[in-house]
Amino acid sequence: MTKEEQQYYLDAGFTPDQINEIQEGLELGLDTSVYAKKEFFAIQMRQIRLGQIEKLPVEVYATTDYDWFQMEEIRRGLQDGVDISVYANPSIAYDRMRQIRLGLKSGINLSNYVRMDAGVLRELRKALLSKIYIVEYIQQGYDAEQLEQIRIALEKRLNIVPYLNKGLRGVSIREICEGLEKGLDVSCYAKAAFSWQQMREIRLGMENRVDVSCYANPLYEWQQMQEIRLGLEGGIDVSSYLTLMYTAADMRKKRLALMDSGSSYLLEEETHHEDFEDLSVTVSSDEMEAFIFMPDSSKLSKQHVMKALRASGVRRGIMEAEINKLLKGKFLNATVMVAKGKPATEGPDGWYEYFFRTDLDRQPKLLPDGSVDFSETEWFEFVQAGQRIALYHNAEMGTGGFTVSGRELPPRKGRERSVLTGKGFTLSEDKKTYTANISGRIELVDNRLDIDKTLHIDEVSLATGSVTFDGSIYISGNVSMGVTVQATGDVVVDGYVESATIESIEGSVFVKQGVNGNGVGHIKAAKDVQSNFFESCQVHAGNEIQAGYCLNCDLYSGNRIVISGRNGQLAGGTAYARIFMDMTYAGNRAGIATILRLGESSETSMKLKDVEERISEANKQLEILRNAYSDFHEKYPPEVRNTMEMYLKIESAIFTKEKDVDELMTAKAEMENEIKAVMHAHVIVHDTIYEGTMIEINGKHWTAKQVRGVKIARVENRIAVYRL
Repeated sequence: MTKEEQQYYLDAGFTPDQINEIQEGLELGLDTSVYAKKEFFAIQMRQIRLGQIEKLPVEVYATTDYDWFQMEEIRRGLQDGVDISVYANPSIAYDRMRQIRLGLKSGINLSNYVRMDAGVLRELRKALLSKIYIVEYIQQGYDAEQLEQIRIALEKRLNIVPYLNKGLRGVSIREICEGLEKGLDVSCYAKAAFSWQQMREIRLGMENRVDVSCYANPLYEWQQMQEIRLGLEGGIDVSSYLTLMYTAADMRKKRLALMDSGSSYLLEEETHHEDFEDLSVTVSSDEMEAFIFMPDSSKLSKQHVMKALRASGVRRGIMEAEINKLLKGKFLNATVMVAKGKPATEGPDGWYEYFFRTDLDRQPKLLPDGSVDFSETEWFEFVQAGQRIALYHNAEMGTGGFTVSGRELPPRKGRERSVLTGKGFTLSEDKKTYTANISGRIELVDNRLDIDKTLHIDEVSLATGSVTFDGSIYISGNVSMGVTVQATGDVVVDGYVESATIESIEGSVFVKQGVNGNGVGHIKAAKDVQSNFFESCQVHAGNEIQAGYCLNCDLYSGNRIVISGRNGQLAGGTAYARIFMDMTYAGNRAGIATILRLGESSETSMKLKDVEERISEANKQLEILRNAYSDFHEKYPPEVRNTMEMYLKIESAIFTKEKDVDELMTAKAEMENEIKAVMHAHVIVHDTIYEGTMIEINGKHWTAKQVRGVKIARVENRIAVYRL
């Protein structure tokens, strides 16, 4: 655009931002006449120009009837190839347009609910995707925040319905769901009279096995509840500060004083000191020790010493043997301890007794010849419905103590452990006995105990057909060619897998004998995949792949690949791991093409690039919006612009875009942290890496020459090879 053309647009009343959009369009050879109109804001022009670049039919939204956000949703709908006529209507706000567009993209038509609030539409869309029915709660008038928690509860199969009340905020419903998920009796706090913070304090108390009845009262502020709960969890007698007259700050002071059993009741001085004739009696600040200093010239009786101690407030723990030594002149001109208190002790903490093995080692067995054997690996521990699986033993009370002044120190109770969370079991009313309510595989991870339904099959073949199961699958025989085995939990195969597809949606896949895929077999797991060997198959693991050897396979691991044992060879095909590979041999003597890739995948880099482009575009839009906002401030006084619909839209748009940028920046930071985490990705080959092996680490390549015992890593801008 020439200076004359720029001046023409300026004289015609176009803003610099509008002129910039026209100029960028002209430079790209676009038909700018579609949007080079003064009535379009620059940000509207931008949406039309972006649509032209993407070769979309922009005429469907190139009208001032739509604001820029509406234009963007129509443009994205055209990109997605959905039927935009369902929502391309100026009367439909952009946030509702967005939910309808996302629904159409997923095969869900929300046009019948177009008048609903955007947040409600969002929850309806997500519920329909999860095949959850929430329309009845929408009809009852629950808001978006409440519906979100109802949806999540129903997705988790929690029995939330008896506790639903429109008077409960979404965060309150979330607290009820937290309790249900942990197997608690939430009826004591699932009431509209409690705030969500009060609910949280009651829930935390129940989780930690304290008697919440003493503070489950809506008259307490949640901060007061917290102080009472912390006191109960600390094993102290809270009765002295339960009254509502104490503020939370007062309660805190009393709780800390009670918990600190050695705290001094003599607050003004560090020690209590008394002179009695020639004797000097000193009591420690915590009243746990008393001392006497007897000068060389003293010739006192035991009666005098005892009288001096009584006068100094010493009543208990008197050490008569030490006093006798003192009187015999053994400690003249010395300070001697003559009384000692007994500190209170804390009792043993609560603990769980388990009636199943919690220490299964899923690592393969190393044989004397250096090879590994996966066939003896124990992957499952099974329990039967009705079986007692865990018993909780309560914390016990410690022993009481006393100070030399005779003050009793109350005993301290040990800390209780939280109730176990998870699924597949029933917890007794006393919150101690855990009983399996289904037969299946049991697993304890941290404080979560899960029992998955387990389907036991002898073998899977074309005769039996493919298998899909909501739970874990245990196959004691083989899996033959042409079938699919899919489970939400783990899949364990005692035998061989041949040319089949096995998938664990949430768990791991373990094949004890081996997999021969004949080029079509596929093993996929959200967590780990292990087998004695893999041949001519695809393996995809969210975390780790382990095997005795791999031949002509395509391997993908979210973290590690370990090919272990004396014959642990990875030869042929392509293997990818984000962080680490470990093997005995890489490639083979014949020089078979073997590719090992580590570090960030191109997919992650593409996602990061996409986020960076979106941040750049959002910032450009923000700049245009802020310029328009400034124009309104220059042209109109507050009493005028604050009544202008377009000004208010711009003000709202700036807030929305700033929030979008913040979210994108957070996503970018997370991706960058992931990339940093794999900067130390490396390969270890314990024996021989053969010619024909190519290694790529974070975009840098190295073609191997035959070498033994090496670690390969990227250092700055090159691949470094170190001898082991």
